[in-house]
Amino acid sequence: MKISLETIDRETVGNGNEINWGKFSTLYSVQGLDDGLKVTTDLNELAEFVHNSWIIGVNHLWELLENGYTVKGGYTQAKRLSHVGMCTPYEWLTREDQLKDIYTIKNILNKKDWRKLGGNFYEKEFTKYNIGW
Repeated sequence: MKISLETIDRETVGNGNEINWGKFSTLYSVQGLDDGLKVTTDLNELAEFVHNSWIIGVNHLWELLENGYTVKGGYTQAKRLSHVGMCTPYEWLTREDQLKDIYTIKNILNKKDWRKLGGNFYEKEFTKYNIGW
């Protein structure tokens, strides 16, 4: 299974000093999945790789914000606090938040690879927690 990493410099996603957070964070999630697939195909373990890489991305975002970058659409104090709350070990997350990391994997993979990893097993939980974007 090959993950296509976008060739966008992480610091310049967006225009100039404006960061497109969706694309920026996705780059980190893709990197985490790519790293994880080198050692496992278990979706919960892969989600932990994605989560840990996302934390690195959030910390990078904060560093960039301190250096004059902005986030397209804004980055409120409430959003920052929600990110702070998510910067915790994967096993400490609620099941709902763990499922969000697994759902991120679903969005990165094509349908065939998602099914190959057993992703259909999680579909009922996605529905239960109303996870889907």
